Amino acid sequence: MYTATMRYVFKSDFFMEGCRIWNDTVMIKAIGTPGLVRMQLLTGKSEALAVGTWEDKSFAEQFMQSGVFKVLLEKLSGMLISDPIPEQWNLTYFYGSK
Repeated sequence: MYTATMRYVFKSDFFMEGCRIWNDTVMIKAIGTPGLVRMQLLTGKSEALAVGTWEDKSFAEQFMQSGVFKVLLEKLSGMLISDPIPEQWNLTYFYGSK
């Protein structure tokens, strides 16, 4: 499995709206996408961490090629303190159901 994360730091006035935009733009598009295992948005004070887990990195790459991230950034214009911070992870140990 392959997991990619993206950290978003919002201006405080835009936190809830930004999270809603992420859901409406990314989550809704991801539902039913081939290779998707799990999509989550974790939230803290004015930060959100998007977590996408895929069967394989190639599925994540296909999803990103759909242009969803470009659309998201356009919608979040002026709402973020800084550019989103991406990270990539490989599953080493796991316990639980899929």
